[in-house]
Amino acid sequence: MNRFKSFTQRYDNTLLFLLGCLMIISVIAIYTAQPFLQGAISEINFMAKQIQWYIIGFIALSVVILIDYEQLKRFHWYLYGAGILSLIGLVVLRNTPLVANIKGAYGWYQLPVIGTVQPAEFMKFFLIVTLAAVISEHNARYVQHERDFLLLLKMVGVTLLPLALIIIQPDLGIGLILCVILACAMLLSGLNWKWLLTMVILFTISIVGFFYLFYFQNDLLATFFPGHAMNRIMAWLQPFEYADDLSYQLVQSINAIGSGQMFGVGYGKLQVSVPELHTDFIFTAISAHYGFIGAAVVLVILFLFIYRLIQIALETADPFGTYIVTGYVAMFTFQIFQNIGMTMGVLPITGLPLPFISYGGSTMIVNLVGLGLIMAIASQSRVSMFDED
Repeated sequence: MNRFKSFTQRYDNTLLFLLGCLMIISVIAIYTAQPFLQGAISEINFMAKQIQWYIIGFIALSVVILIDYEQLKRFHWYLYGAGILSLIGLVVLRNTPLVANIKGAYGWYQLPVIGTVQPAEFMKFFLIVTLAAVISEHNARYVQHERDFLLLLKMVGVTLLPLALIIIQPDLGIGLILCVILACAMLLSGLNWKWLLTMVILFTISIVGFFYLFYFQNDLLATFFPGHAMNRIMAWLQPFEYADDLSYQLVQSINAIGSGQMFGVGYGKLQVSVPELHTDFIFTAISAHYGFIGAAVVLVILFLFIYRLIQIALETADPFGTYIVTGYVAMFTFQIFQNIGMTMGVLPITGLPLPFISYGGSTMIVNLVGLGLIMAIASQSRVSMFDED
């Protein structure tokens, strides 16, 4: 039997259906948000551009789905190296026209014709593949009692450099995603429970220490989170005290979501101005215009999407493929919770988009490339499971 199925059979029909639903929701939500955009961006047709990004991303997905994903083991370091070099380039070229400053962060290349490209988004893909390769190769080479500390060292080492380069842009949101991907890799890598328990204890101590410093040693906390980062913390934990300044976006988002009630205010009737309504705060636009019912539909579709990815991870026999799919499960799940949580003030604002719904070029293409890789893994795993050759 041929190892690979025909081209059309490589697509996962369930994921394609859910992706189609998310695309429709995205286009409608952006169209709904468009009249409330202010300034120069109000002249841009973001709905048309989002459809364009979906088309480009789906083409990329269709290319990636053709590859033998196991070959990524051979050149994952080249992908990782390319990602690191692109991040270093942002630092070296920071004061040149090639690097764009968007909302105080130097995280985008400004390229002719293409526009802005965010290397950190592509680094998420490279890191997931590299960690998956590192874990699978390491575990195949060492027995359990020999591998724990060395494997932990490798995983942390692979993550620290891109994390540092992204944090200094600064981009806290994607930095957190890299940490989540690393945490997921630790859980799946087969590390001894003592190492995992140590990580959990350190994380718990960090959280407790953070809130202690915030409420009792605020000045000391500011030394760890200077400038913009501290402003975001204040805006998150004391939003209504800074409603006219630091917390304006968050308070407006909370008011807009509340105004939607059960069935929403309807198209064009939103009375609350919310910045970034088509990107980071797209869930606010959905909740306000279509109410609890509209928001619930979105949440159900996103849940089914994550559930299908978990199914694929469980059905994949190859550890390398399982690590890749699970890395994406962790990434998408975190982004969904973080984005929706920040629009309601439950979590701090980090600038993370809602996957497949928020407007964005780089993030859309990277997400669809990842989805193509997941479909390739699912298709090839199913073939190999039933291949008698």
